Amino acid sequence: GVNAFEALASAKLHPNNKGRYKRDRYRYVCVVLASQVLTLLDAFIFPDNLDTAKAASQLHGLALVRSTEPRLGQSQGTLLASLVRLSLVLLAYLEPSSVKFLQACSRLRCFLHWVLEILRESVALGGYSQAFHELTAPLDRIVLAIVLQCHRALSRCSTVLTEMESSPWQTYFGDIESRQKGQRRLFRAILELREIVLAAYRGRNEVLRAALSPQAHEALSRGLEEVASGSTPSKVGNCDSPSKEASLRSFLENDWVSGFHDVEADGSLVIPEQIANGQLHQGQPTTTRGRQAIEEIIIESSTIVREYSALLNAPFTVYCENQRKWAETDAVREREYEGDVSVKNLTTKYRTDLTEYAKSTSSRFILASQRLSRVVQLANDPWEHHRYWMFTACTDLLYRRISFHPNYDFDDHEEASYELTLGKERESFQREEAARKEREVAEAALRAAIVPYREAADEDAESLGAEAEEEEEDAKSEGFLGWDVDSGDGSVDQSEYNDDQDPTKEQVEEKEDNPSLDEESEENDNIDESEWDQIESTDVFEDANNPENDPLAWARKFMWAEGEHFVHSFESVVVVSIRTTYAGTLLLTNHSIYFHQTEDTIDAMTKEKFVADGKNSLSRQDKKWKLNRLTDVHGRRYMLKAQALELFFSNMEGLFLTFDGTKERDLFHTKLRGNCKAPLLRSFKSLNPRVVFKKSKLTELWRKRKISNYQYIMALNLMAGRTFNDITQYPVFPWILADYTSETLDLSDETVYRDLTKPVGALNPDRLAQLIDRYNDLDGFPEEEKFLYGSHYSSPGVVLHYLIRQEPYTSMHIALQSGRFDCADRLFFDMAGCWRSCNTSTSDVKELLPEFFSCPEIFENTNDFPFGETQTKMSINSVKLPPWAKGSPHEFIRIHRLALESEYVSNNLHHWIDLIFGFKQRGSAALSANNLFHYLCYEGSVDIDKVTDDLERKAIEGHIQNFGQTPSQLIAKEPHPSRSRRETEPMPLFKDLCLENMRCDTPKKQFGGPGRSVAGAIISMHSLGDSIFAIHSDFTLCSYKLHHARGAVPFYFKNDKARVLESKDVSLSHHIIRNDFPPESPDDSETGTSDKRQRDLIGNVSFSIALGVNSNSDPAHLLMSCGYFDDCVKIHSFDSLHLQSSQNGGHRGRINCLEVGDEGEMMVTGGEDATCRIWIVDHEALAAAITDGFVKSLSEEGPEETKCFIAHVLLGHVTPVCCVALSTKLDVVVSGSQDGSICIHNVRSGMFIRSLHVDATTKELRESCAGNGIPVRKLAIHIDGTFVAHLLDGSLHVISINGQEICSAQIGEQLNAMLICSRSETLITGGEMGRARIWKLHDLSLQFDVDVKSHGAITSLALTHIQSQFLCIGSSNGLLSVVSRKNDSSGTSSLFS
Repeated sequence: GVNAFEALASAKLHPNNKGRYKRDRYRYVCVVLASQVLTLLDAFIFPDNLDTAKAASQLHGLALVRSTEPRLGQSQGTLLASLVRLSLVLLAYLEPSSVKFLQACSRLRCFLHWVLEILRESVALGGYSQAFHELTAPLDRIVLAIVLQCHRALSRCSTVLTEMESSPWQTYFGDIESRQKGQRRLFRAILELREIVLAAYRGRNEVLRAALSPQAHEALSRGLEEVASGSTPSKVGNCDSPSKEASLRSFLENDWVSGFHDVEADGSLVIPEQIANGQLHQGQPTTTRGRQAIEEIIIESSTIVREYSALLNAPFTVYCENQRKWAETDAVREREYEGDVSVKNLTTKYRTDLTEYAKSTSSRFILASQRLSRVVQLANDPWEHHRYWMFTACTDLLYRRISFHPNYDFDDHEEASYELTLGKERESFQREEAARKEREVAEAALRAAIVPYREAADEDAESLGAEAEEEEEDAKSEGFLGWDVDSGDGSVDQSEYNDDQDPTKEQVEEKEDNPSLDEESEENDNIDESEWDQIESTDVFEDANNPENDPLAWARKFMWAEGEHFVHSFESVVVVSIRTTYAGTLLLTNHSIYFHQTEDTIDAMTKEKFVADGKNSLSRQDKKWKLNRLTDVHGRRYMLKAQALELFFSNMEGLFLTFDGTKERDLFHTKLRGNCKAPLLRSFKSLNPRVVFKKSKLTELWRKRKISNYQYIMALNLMAGRTFNDITQYPVFPWILADYTSETLDLSDETVYRDLTKPVGALNPDRLAQLIDRYNDLDGFPEEEKFLYGSHYSSPGVVLHYLIRQEPYTSMHIALQSGRFDCADRLFFDMAGCWRSCNTSTSDVKELLPEFFSCPEIFENTNDFPFGETQTKMSINSVKLPPWAKGSPHEFIRIHRLALESEYVSNNLHHWIDLIFGFKQRGSAALSANNLFHYLCYEGSVDIDKVTDDLERKAIEGHIQNFGQTPSQLIAKEPHPSRSRRETEPMPLFKDLCLENMRCDTPKKQFGGPGRSVAGAIISMHSLGDSIFAIHSDFTLCSYKLHHARGAVPFYFKNDKARVLESKDVSLSHHIIRNDFPPESPDDSETGTSDKRQRDLIGNVSFSIALGVNSNSDPAHLLMSCGYFDDCVKIHSFDSLHLQSSQNGGHRGRINCLEVGDEGEMMVTGGEDATCRIWIVDHEALAAAITDGFVKSLSEEGPEETKCFIAHVLLGHVTPVCCVALSTKLDVVVSGSQDGSICIHNVRSGMFIRSLHVDATTKELRESCAGNGIPVRKLAIHIDGTFVAHLLDGSLHVISINGQEICSAQIGEQLNAMLICSRSETLITGGEMGRARIWKLHDLSLQFDVDVKSHGAITSLALTHIQSQFLCIGSSNGLLSVVSRKNDSSGTSSLFS
């Protein structure tokens, strides 16, 4: 009948379950349980048939209990102690005026008489009455506890009575009758309590005298004597008479009841005030027997709790022992093994499925995020203020990487700082050490905890059992019967203790209360795992259309062209890029190449799974390359084996493929050449580098100085297998200069150059002697494995050493250095120090890279990477340049490039070519030239496929990948021929400027000019061969013959033809219509109005010459022009001047400007609609390649129709575009608009790169969309990656295509024409002042000017072919002037200054 759960549920009196609130809840439960237990025992203690008339009724039924004592056994003392303790709990916490309290008082009175009866029997048997004797001490303590609790209860009753009588009845009661009933119950309870105290006083006064202080005992005695002197009622329950009520009130006012309420706290021990604790009484200290009794009561309670806990855990200990024995049986162990295997299999399958699902989900999420970010980037790029940049993956047409593209995945690598990572490593080591110690402590604790709980329980039980036996034996020997240590009154406290400190108990009880849990777990254990073993992942994801039945299913996801069919497939093909490699299946069709990645992307540096900048790893993707974009195919090596190809496409993207052997590679090349459509493919059929080198005829072009040293070295690198896609085979360039300390550099002084006849390792004789001695000491090596240099002049480490400041090489360097930057002292931070190291260190023989001659950004820490400090506390940032560079990376690149093209290098470069690409590369010639490297650097030195030992194979592969590879040998036997002398090369017009050698002439016989047949300004001039074409403002095209001559006049000038453009009358410009005057008015030249009007006309009509290649006959030149009233570009045949086409290219509004690229096949236009458009002129194959084939001609097809194709629409401007500059070799188009913004785009991809403007207030170049920029009037682009912008305020600015201003100058006039002479690096300008000025391009310093202002403003400029080298100046009066070099030095024209 005792329902503890209901009691606990009803005990939720407060939402807070901590502190005193939790204690109140358990106190409530304790009171409920005590009341229920005592109520159950009432039937035995107070039987209904008890005859109260008998003497035994004085014991209130105890006689009945005594008569059944044999049934109770030896538990009488224990039972009685438990009953008293439960009664005291109720007495302490029940409401004094309640019925339950009255019942508890009556019951406690009964129990006290029972205790006194046992004490009388014990005294009678033992013959003593001493208080707290060893045999009676437990019962004496019970008597003392009853008296103390009654004192406390009487005090509470007094308080309640006072409150009840002093307060209105409405405060606590519903009516007056309820108050009266409560008052009567309260007096009856007081009467019961008084009788209890009186019984204790009469029956065991010696205990009270010993335990209470003299003052308390005297007060108690006085109070009880007053009661004894009065009449004691025969019936306790009858207390209605006024005399009895007065007697009870008098008792409550007694000193003992009303006093002694204080307590004394001594540590954790609380002593009531009335207990004898050595107080002073009449000057003498009292005993401390009362204090000892209190301490004994506390010890007794603790012992009961401890023993009860041990007895409660005993069944669980037995259960654990049985389980252990059962678990050690063979059947159970076999079952456990089977279960472990099943769980492991299921877990592995689950984890695999979960991983695959996570990969799939992550891949889809990454792709979606990339698409979204790309859309956002494309939308925001023109207006984005701050961006980071990186090397582009593609080169320009000269195989240079000059232009930088946005880095959308920029990482500042702050966490990779050398000092920071060292600190983190120390912290990590300390954390690991601390964690290791914690693990050791935890493991030790776990090992201790693994010892079965039963051992500790057994030890406790044994110790407690021994103590119990000793106490029982002592009790028996001393005559006390029936006192057992088993007590139930501590069960409530112990339950609280167990809940807090023994969580296993709750689990065991839950299992005992819910056996179904064990049954369910057993059922789960009995599940047959064979059902899961039979389910495979292929069964789960089985599709009716199994892709295994169609090996091309993955490729068919792409859009196939009409008529496209399968040619061949290749397995185990690896795509190699500068940063990663990934393997898969390659599919070749007659139109495209498809690639299906089957393995993870591998980092080229770490050879581990690639993770992009600490983010998600790259997902596997299928890729496609269209063969109509393929331009070149070159044979390549990979791991020193001729098993790779590099394919180049029209956008200069390189695809490096390595096959499973040379046969597979050659088969692919054969299929590609014989079965596929590649209209732009122009490379040689052979894949042998030596054959390609001989057929290229590049050596002859170089010898005749038709191509530069830079172009030739780069071409040699490409033919020898060097590539930007394989970090182990990066292009190599030579050290050129040896002077990195002088303030100025004289490039005509041979002492400033490095000796090109020797390799870097042999430049220092002392170091070379050491290396030769080491070579001679390699006696244990085979002759073919001996080497001079253990390191190489080109390796991944060398490339990353030089290019560490720009991505992706920064991230690759960090990956190579295990996640951090290398020590600052070993980084590339000083050009002079690097050269010094290459000349002194026996392990440093590195050469340079092509970026040292084309890319100044490699010297600047534009991304603010944390390179750290050297041991001398020097902070590493940008590279320290030689003094002659004046601190400018652009100046260093310019001078370095001039040094490369210098006469000394031209005369000696063939020696260096012999060392790197020629007959001195290997063998005896290499040994004689001190050019011998480790044998694993040479092709054919080892066949990896024949190495069977895995460790040896990995060591060889590691050496090949990390320590450098020598290029393919292009010339095996004979030396490389030297370059021809400069005398055989025509001198550029403005090379080595000297005013005494220059002259300017205005031929008298011309078609144009004042009073002649052709009127109007020369608005455009073009040079083709030995002909000069001048277009006048009346749309007359005049051609002249101009070539070199010997004599006083250094040129021959002759009129050729003067023709008018077809449809001239409908081709008038907007400006002419608005001013309403005929362009050929003869009176204009006389009245003076023509000059002004013609100057206003400049810029409204633009002309350029393109080259059509789709004509039935030989390629024909086309005259392109814009600026007409019909907003179209007009295309005229250059030979007949017939109008072949008129197209607007999708522009909305007038087309303001146009320019044709270097090759004559591409054109860019800029219009009023703030857009630029890339045109492909009469080259359908190129148009299909650039536009991915989805393009149509803008014109109606006809037998003589010139086809034009719009490849890209370039965005970024918000105001009309007024000028453009195009360089197809750089793959860059620069455009300027009226609001001052200068946008740079990629030509072949149409991708926006950056936007610049010169601020109108600060005159500074800013990288953002123009808000208050200065309008741009003219643009001219240089092949080295810079362009010149002329602004409306009359200023010139030289800017790199990567957004850095190199120099600027204020020229004080509006320019009408501006061009760059690339060979002499000069800028030529002409404008309103009538003076043609020649400037140095790198600093805009004026060299000289040509004064032709007598002819009016300069309206156009043109440079003739390199062999003639004439500058033609067109003026506003229609006359053409020629600037040339004199044949002799007699006199200088007065036109020069």
